[in-house]
Amino acid sequence: MKTKITVLLLVLCLFPACTTLQTISFERLQAADVSYPDQVRTVGVINYAPLDKQERDSILGLWNGDGMVTVESLAREIAATDYFNQVVVCDSALRPVGMGNEEILPMSQADSLIQALGVDMLFAVEQVRIELKEGSLFHTELMMDVPAVDGVITPLVRAYVSGRNAPLFSISKTDTICWVVSPELTFGQIMQEASDFAATLPVSYLLPHWKEMNRYYFDGGNMEMRDAGVYIREQNWEGAVALWQKLHDGRKGKVKMRAAYNLALNYELQGDYERAKEYLDTALSLASEGSWEHQLIEYYRLQLDEQARENRMLQIQMKRFEP
Repeated sequence: MKTKITVLLLVLCLFPACTTLQTISFERLQAADVSYPDQVRTVGVINYAPLDKQERDSILGLWNGDGMVTVESLAREIAATDYFNQVVVCDSALRPVGMGNEEILPMSQADSLIQALGVDMLFAVEQVRIELKEGSLFHTELMMDVPAVDGVITPLVRAYVSGRNAPLFSISKTDTICWVVSPELTFGQIMQEASDFAATLPVSYLLPHWKEMNRYYFDGGNMEMRDAGVYIREQNWEGAVALWQKLHDGRKGKVKMRAAYNLALNYELQGDYERAKEYLDTALSLASEGSWEHQLIEYYRLQLDEQARENRMLQIQMKRFEP
């Protein structure tokens, strides 16, 4: 993610300060990082995470979160996507007391649980690591930093199917959350909220998910392009496309290049990546080598290629819903 943000900032620095560019945001369904056999229709979610029992003088340090809270939240997150026919939750703590944090669920036990729960695959929450640190947070009303507790949250989820000698895959993701220090803040609240937050981290990697996308488009340079920009802001894409197509077919040079670029965006939004690439190739051929427009089009081509790959994978993952 850092690389993508850096690239975007570099591109922005290369563009002149002008009013010919606008941005548009939209949500698009993205493929999961993993794909499942078509026969996996029912899944179980179990708690195999260690739980801290000992008391400490300070809440700061490394803790094991509440695996059951994470399991229940993860099951809700998975069920909300409607990707599987059924999600079954096992409400027992299955890790033996005293077992090391790095021990994984034995395959024999995974097979038994799959059979007992009547599921095709098992998601096991095997770690919920919570590292609490001293922090600070800028208070917008007080206009100053106030004391806070920073939490670095790292859940570990493994997937199991029957008949294998190892987990199908493992996913471990890290993110942060913080709490403003107050008399009402308790350690129990922190652990509850951190364990609940942990469940949200692997979902976008496990299942198709919605993601906000941002794109540039041209809306200046002549009256027709400005009018098309007004149409876009009014959600009248048909009117905007008609004007862009007219400029593309009847004009030359920079006007045709900008119209072709915008038409590529239109076809991307329709999911027609081949036509989008055709128009973008036209725009690239008309842009001056080394110009900011040329760099913008090359950057968009990278975005378009990446999204086309995502879409191909998504189509494979969504075949289970075809009649």
